[in-house]
Amino acid sequence: MPKTTYKITYQEAKSLMAAASESVAKHKVPGAIAIVDNGGNLLLLESLDDTMSSAANIAIGKAATAAAFKRATIDIEAVVLAGRSPMLVLDSATSQAYVPLKGGYPIYFNNELIGAIAVAGTMDADMDEVIVLEALENKGW
Repeated sequence: MPKTTYKITYQEAKSLMAAASESVAKHKVPGAIAIVDNGGNLLLLESLDDTMSSAANIAIGKAATAAAFKRATIDIEAVVLAGRSPMLVLDSATSQAYVPLKGGYPIYFNNELIGAIAVAGTMDADMDEVIVLEALENKGW
């Protein structure tokens, strides 16, 4: 019997985006938020007021990276910082490059990857992490 694959729905992505936007507002920071499906394809993107122009593409790349590697981008960044610099030149099969910077997390349902979320442009990598983790916690992911 074929396995049923579940992907994050548009409504779930909208709800998660709202939680992330609330967290950004609460912390009074700029930022771009990207949510992708389990294949790293963009579902939603918001670039909030006063966010640097490159943040949107960075957020998309972080989210796609979290989906592709099935792990938080903070873990991939740690590998790079530990000296595995070839990780910096990896490229995806799509037009979106992998971005091994903290602030991206995969989303699982029933132990199956269903999507990923990332934040960029808060001007503090630790705050990128805070926003994503608060949004995921808020939605129970």
